[in-house]
Amino acid sequence: MHRVGNRRGVTLIEVIIALAISGLAMLGCIMLLDQLNDSQSRITRERAADATAGNGDRLFRRLLIDAHTTTDTAERFRGDEYNASYLSFCDVPSGWPEACLVRLSLDSLRDSSVIVADIVRGASVDERFDLRRIPGAATFRYLDLSARDSSWVRKWAASVALPGAIAIVAGIDTTVFPLGSARE
Repeated sequence: MHRVGNRRGVTLIEVIIALAISGLAMLGCIMLLDQLNDSQSRITRERAADATAGNGDRLFRRLLIDAHTTTDTAERFRGDEYNASYLSFCDVPSGWPEACLVRLSLDSLRDSSVIVADIVRGASVDERFDLRRIPGAATFRYLDLSARDSSWVRKWAASVALPGAIAIVAGIDTTVFPLGSARE
């Protein structure tokens, strides 16, 4: 009889099994890296959206707080349910605030409204910002402090005085923002 000695190698089946296990491990690593990349992209998008919303809200509040009166009839505060125009202070690249004309408008979309600010310096719109997104349809209201009972009105005719506050009415929600003269 012929005797077989110790074998010193691997069979083809063992090589295929080792390659299959390695392939599954590599596939798991690739899927994990892909999930990490997707998570990083989602977090970056959400962070940018949150920063944009926060910066827009801060700019909106600042433009309202810095509103001031003027004797120039072309730049007096005026507003209706969907637009407001007034004089405020805006930052310039040099680093200090300068007088600018602010035009707020409510841009109604299918399921929400967006407050858009056009910053006018000189004769044309210098900058445009989406300041705040509001669910549903929204309108502006103005607080008339000169009225006997301090009433809210839908339209503010051009006058020397500023309204006491501006409100954003969306469905049953109302958010009130004081204007420049209200804080003095």
